[in-house]
Amino acid sequence: MSTTHPHSPDAPEQSICNSLQRCLPPPVLAPFIDNFQLLEITAAGPLPRLLPGTGALCCFVSGAPLAVDDVHSAEHRHLSRAFLLCNRHHVLDLAATGPSRLVLVSFRPGRLRYFSPASFAELQDHITDAADLWGSSASLMAEQLEEAVDLEACRLRLSAFLSAMLPRPGEARLDLMLDLLYLSPSMRIADLAAGAGWSMRHFERMFASTYGVTPKFFARVARLQQVARKLALEPDCTAGSSALDAGFFDQSHFIHELDKLAGLSTVEFVRGVRERPHFYNPMARQRYLALLNDRLDTTAFRSHSDWLSPHARSVVSR
Repeated sequence: MSTTHPHSPDAPEQSICNSLQRCLPPPVLAPFIDNFQLLEITAAGPLPRLLPGTGALCCFVSGAPLAVDDVHSAEHRHLSRAFLLCNRHHVLDLAATGPSRLVLVSFRPGRLRYFSPASFAELQDHITDAADLWGSSASLMAEQLEEAVDLEACRLRLSAFLSAMLPRPGEARLDLMLDLLYLSPSMRIADLAAGAGWSMRHFERMFASTYGVTPKFFARVARLQQVARKLALEPDCTAGSSALDAGFFDQSHFIHELDKLAGLSTVEFVRGVRERPHFYNPMARQRYLALLNDRLDTTAFRSHSDWLSPHARSVVSR
């Protein structure tokens, strides 16, 4: 895989990765799955640092186990085969313990619930064995991925595996509100509730019971993730400018939130993003925006769109 910059979005980014490849899921899974990734790892070394997050990762490991360190609790674990990371409040450091292969499924915010009988409240801040959710089919999937010759073969197997679980009922209107808040975390939560036709109290209660966190906390984490994403994909930008672009009031506001949400200093935060590989995928982001626009165009919200703040309008029109 050719690279033009050590932090290029499609670069291996660390010598331990012989290749880091990404692809999008088929259209039927696009509303739920952000992207698939395949890492061929040649030696022990650091992998991405996972900040408090809004989504979930399913990881299939073959070869040497994956080391996971919880920065908050100092818990250290070695993991193999198939497991899910649904972290909301903790910072997790991933590392390879030796040559291995890592296949990842990145779920869109809030969408893991379509594939799991367990609630986010049960899954958040836990590392869950995939077999606990999906039984023996998860182990079979892990075996099939070990035999897959390339990313396309992995994509086909994963797509069949995940598509077979759909549909699981969900509140599409609430997902739309979550998407708008994820892409525009500075918009007023009261505007979202009003736009959906719900009272603020009802919206907050539904959001928390469905996604495991309050809308306010979700927006705070989404804003922090925006800064991390920009730092990972745009090497010339600074933490300060990225924070302002994401909606932080000033540098002090960003430093305070970074400490409260992740327990990291600005230096630790930047190093964790830029000195490790990352899982951000610009192509998947553009697809996310396109899907959101399509949904707005085909729902009643478009005919009553005055409730959308100017900032939200700029997000969905990109």
